[in-house]
Amino acid sequence: MRIVFMGTPQFAVPTLDALKAAGHDIAAVCTQPDRPAGRSGRPRASAVKCRALEHSCCVHQPEHFRSAEIERTLRDLAPELLVVVAYGLKLPRRILDIPRCGAINLHPSLLPKYRGAAPVNWAIINGDTATGISTIFMSEEMDAGDVILEERVAILPDETAGELKQRLSQLGAGLVTRTVGLIAAGNAPRKPQNESLATAAPKLKSIDATINWACGSRMISNLVRGMTPKPGAHTLFRGQRLEIARVETFSEYRTTNGESRIGQIVGLEKSKGPVVGTGDGAVVITAVKPAGKKSMSGLGFLNGYHLSVGERLG
Repeated sequence: MRIVFMGTPQFAVPTLDALKAAGHDIAAVCTQPDRPAGRSGRPRASAVKCRALEHSCCVHQPEHFRSAEIERTLRDLAPELLVVVAYGLKLPRRILDIPRCGAINLHPSLLPKYRGAAPVNWAIINGDTATGISTIFMSEEMDAGDVILEERVAILPDETAGELKQRLSQLGAGLVTRTVGLIAAGNAPRKPQNESLATAAPKLKSIDATINWACGSRMISNLVRGMTPKPGAHTLFRGQRLEIARVETFSEYRTTNGESRIGQIVGLEKSKGPVVGTGDGAVVITAVKPAGKKSMSGLGFLNGYHLSVGERLG
């Protein structure tokens, strides 16, 4: 099929690769404009742009789709289908209606659960043991279109959001390729979503990533996993932000003599890192990123900062 592909981050790259490998005609690739990145603040091309150029694809980087110019450009390309994966820009109805076969989207959840910008993160934060990927026919309402195909995926016990996204991106590439094949053959299924079951997965904010040490150990572990690698679960330590990248539950610890030790360092695991009291036990911090420093192991943090029992986090 003749396709215009729309995507921005690394998550979308495997799907672009798979469509090229399957022999589809990629008429053009749309991705977000180069954005300032890193300490230098220099503009950096998106992962999709870099791969599209490797494939010798024509690349467009509109700031939005309100202009008549980008609409004319897409109409002149005469695509049969738009394939959208983690693009990050809203597409109005007049754009969705350009291809004769419409527009499809790959979404990393089992819709209608977790509609929104951060479905993988919220699935882990909420303690789900499974999630999935879906392809849908796009509508103007976010993630609300008819489902074409879906695939259920187990969430591994210690898997972070970054690790799960990587797995889903590979599985999603295959699901999109199968979906495009069904559309080309004219027999793609359409299953309307049950609106009564819809749940939201909004964009993550800094406050969402702040650790409340009064929560249970498993809940804190889920938060850390769901916020890794970005935006990073965090707390305060010695008056500065401390990003917590990995923890392990330490359920054998309980409060001593009825005294609450929530948020305090209650032990030093010499082979792993500091043990911090929680609402129902403790966690061992096994990886951190102090403010202005590189990531380090929990043991490196313990030794490098000369931690002691009784110090408080948060």
